[in-house]
Amino acid sequence: MAHNSITRAGFSARHVFWPAKALWTVGAVVVFIAVATFWTVRHFRDSDLEARLLATPPWEVAFDPTLVRLANERAKPIFAAHCASCHGTDMKGSRAAGTPNLTDGSWLYGDGSVYEIERTILFGIRSGNPKSRNIADMVGLGQRGLLSQDEIRNVVQFVRQISNQSYQAEAATEGGKLFEGKGRCYDCHGPEARGNSDYGAPDLTANVWSYGGDAQSLYDSIYFGRHGICPSWLGPLDLKQVRALAVYIYAVSHQETSMGRRLSGD
Repeated sequence: MAHNSITRAGFSARHVFWPAKALWTVGAVVVFIAVATFWTVRHFRDSDLEARLLATPPWEVAFDPTLVRLANERAKPIFAAHCASCHGTDMKGSRAAGTPNLTDGSWLYGDGSVYEIERTILFGIRSGNPKSRNIADMVGLGQRGLLSQDEIRNVVQFVRQISNQSYQAEAATEGGKLFEGKGRCYDCHGPEARGNSDYGAPDLTANVWSYGGDAQSLYDSIYFGRHGICPSWLGPLDLKQVRALAVYIYAVSHQETSMGRRLSGD
């Protein structure tokens, strides 16, 4: 009798244990299938969105909040890995290196559209790529003997005047004559000094500077010239990554507008 009782008790324990284990196994399988399904669906959804991001014309993509959110998500780690070393983690550039602020909506090349930003990323600036932006650069007027040191100082005062900074009036007047005459500055910067985005010549009236707008920085720019370079990212990055970066930079540069805040998710 004792033996039968132990046997029945043992059978009962096993009888309870195995169904519980089976239920745990089934639950684990269900969870695994659910997780796998979730990531599979997400993968195909994201793949579809990435295809749309690249297929949508650049002048339309910025108006699709879903695509912009995807671009921002994809581009942030790309920017951190490849662009932040020059433009900074805050995207505000570096005057020491002459890398422009990407957040202020002021552009050396093009009009700041997704198309123009994408073109710069693809082919670079003076990068050696035959399609890079390389029509002109800022020659060293002092190094080439085209202007004397005193003449350059006068031009500096003129530039400070038209950019609404403090200036020396007499020197600025002489500098204006040099700007329009001997220095031939108007060839690139235009007769009103508002620049030319085809050449990458900055608007000197905007008080926005890659290398600095103080007197010494302006003197150095005119005397020595500037020859900034941006590498071509065609190859190191694929086309989807380039498009994502272009959209991301566009959105960041428009954050001060209501549309920009919607694009960036703020």
